[in-house]
Amino acid sequence: MVIMNVQYNLGVDKSENPIMGFTDSIYHSSDNIHRVAIISGLSGLDNSDSFFSTATKGIESISNQIGFIASNLGANTTGSSEYQFPPPTKTFHELENPEEMYIWRWLTMDSPDVVIELVESSRSETLIETIGFGEKNKYGLEYTAFRGDSSLLSALASGSGPTPGPIPGIRITSESKNVNQALAGIITEISKTPPSRSEASEELQRRVSRTPKEVSNRLAQVYGFKLDQPINYVQGVAISGRLRLKAIDPDYSDPNKDIVALVEFLTEDLAFNENSKEGPNLAAMCWAEDLYEATSDSRWKDLLVKTAETYEKVPAGTSPKPCHPEFGCEDMFFISAMLGRAYKVTGQTIYADAYVNFLLDANIQQDNGLFWHNRTTPYFWGRGNGFASLAYAEALSYLPENHPRRDELLTIHIKHLEGMIAHQLPSGTWSQLIDLPGTYQEMSVTCMIGYSIARGIRKGWLDNSYMPSLEKIWSAAKRRIADNGDLVDVCSGTGFQQKRSDYIYRKAEYGYDDRGGSMAIWFSTEMAMLQQND
Repeated sequence: MVIMNVQYNLGVDKSENPIMGFTDSIYHSSDNIHRVAIISGLSGLDNSDSFFSTATKGIESISNQIGFIASNLGANTTGSSEYQFPPPTKTFHELENPEEMYIWRWLTMDSPDVVIELVESSRSETLIETIGFGEKNKYGLEYTAFRGDSSLLSALASGSGPTPGPIPGIRITSESKNVNQALAGIITEISKTPPSRSEASEELQRRVSRTPKEVSNRLAQVYGFKLDQPINYVQGVAISGRLRLKAIDPDYSDPNKDIVALVEFLTEDLAFNENSKEGPNLAAMCWAEDLYEATSDSRWKDLLVKTAETYEKVPAGTSPKPCHPEFGCEDMFFISAMLGRAYKVTGQTIYADAYVNFLLDANIQQDNGLFWHNRTTPYFWGRGNGFASLAYAEALSYLPENHPRRDELLTIHIKHLEGMIAHQLPSGTWSQLIDLPGTYQEMSVTCMIGYSIARGIRKGWLDNSYMPSLEKIWSAAKRRIADNGDLVDVCSGTGFQQKRSDYIYRKAEYGYDDRGGSMAIWFSTEMAMLQQND
């Protein structure tokens, strides 16, 4: 029997309390099943937990071919009288009522076949209304179709706003003593029909069906075509992604000539010196390795060495400039990526030893395996942990098998990945704050962890026991990548924050975003290379 006992928080309210939600073991699987969302508390009487509990009691036992997500929204929100659906075009905490966007994103990105809203009434008769169904007497029920209004169900059925498509709805208005019978009747009728996806679900399933090369080609039509000054990794990684795609897909138009024209100004000393020498700017030149491999032009090898030489030479235990003195997660990636590449093209162990020392001296991994943002910023930021995983994946990629400290790196990396997998959401993603599920499901950390696991399996330092988690990550990422390269909820640029709420309130980018696009194309090309290995 399927049991709806998996906690799956869908948001945080204005007081930073989680908006509680639940799911089961099959809703987010790839099985061909019915998927139903059940909500209550947006209208009706006192929106009590007892009404919701009474309504949903025993419904999981009706069929093992129906997966559920569910939430009594009234327990954690102020009620729908203040809400607007679809939400205004803003990010979560730019809204007066951030709950609007959390509810909306949860339902649209989990895309059930139908949303069932429960409304408590003092009237003895039970009213069943539907909206958005294309065929009469859907599920063989007696119901009243209602026209669009300002409700959540109407907005979902309309397909308007930020959504992959329309989702039909059923509203049950009932006394508490009758609501379970009404809901059970609908679930029973649903179980008698073949699974029928909503348009939103059909679109997301189409995205999931794309191959790694297809996703990479979509992203490579949009990202990796610019390098603003001062240069930054958020664009540089996408340039690298385009070059990696060409290396594995002969059908992709050769980008070398255009990319050389875009970046060769950096081979001049004056232009190189005029650009910022901070970590994000240095890591922007990660593509130099790919260009060197593609063209054998020594200018790109020289650029890698020049970049590596920018890092201060310091004794072990000290953070080298331009790294932050408190050993931030970002710098773990920046230094590993650039000094690792310099070691690869020169064979000089000074570069490998420098980034290994930095990673092992940081000491910001906690007992649960997760990384603080830095030594004095004790928050488990999503992308910060993405940077950490990426750093170790890059470090291990370039470090020779016989390096005396390789096993230390691998032990830390595996402990981190195990800690992250323990916090992976049922949808396959990770949240903006890893230890506060309900903060928005963040795209960049999801891609970065996915890349790290895929790279580890492909290179052999991770075994196939990580594959189930990777498959969930890859499915979740594809759902959040539209064909035009638009992405869902990428955290904006984030420095070291003073308090937890600063991370909760960081803007989530929806649409085109260089940060997310860069990490997505690295992930998708890595998945393509892993697939080629099979």
